[in-house]
Amino acid sequence: MSESEYKYRFDFEANDLEQLQKLLNRVQELDKYDTLKELYSLNEMIELISKPKKIKKSAKKMVATDKATEARTARAKEKIQNAINILRMENKKITHYSIAKTAGVSYLTVKKYISLDEIN
Repeated sequence: MSESEYKYRFDFEANDLEQLQKLLNRVQELDKYDTLKELYSLNEMIELISKPKKIKKSAKKMVATDKATEARTARAKEKIQNAINILRMENKKITHYSIAKTAGVSYLTVKKYISLDEIN
């Protein structure tokens, strides 16, 4: 598939969209971006972002997203707990880093779910 067969959507908060529109208007006034204008007309870009597509989230999709997040969280917590048990059995020092390495999850994931005060 070529790039022209794809459509892209931007999700902006109201204030983000407003700031982007102001910025693009300033760029247009400066008239310094001739190469950008050759690639894609700045006026067309401004027109596109002036009329964002409103996409309503369905209740079914929100429930499915929440369910997937809960499952992913449960798997991460289980991996972390298993890693703590392994480290205890091997009499190794328990740190966020050692847990992450043993569990196969990121350091930030361990920090998110486990406080070292809870472990020691």
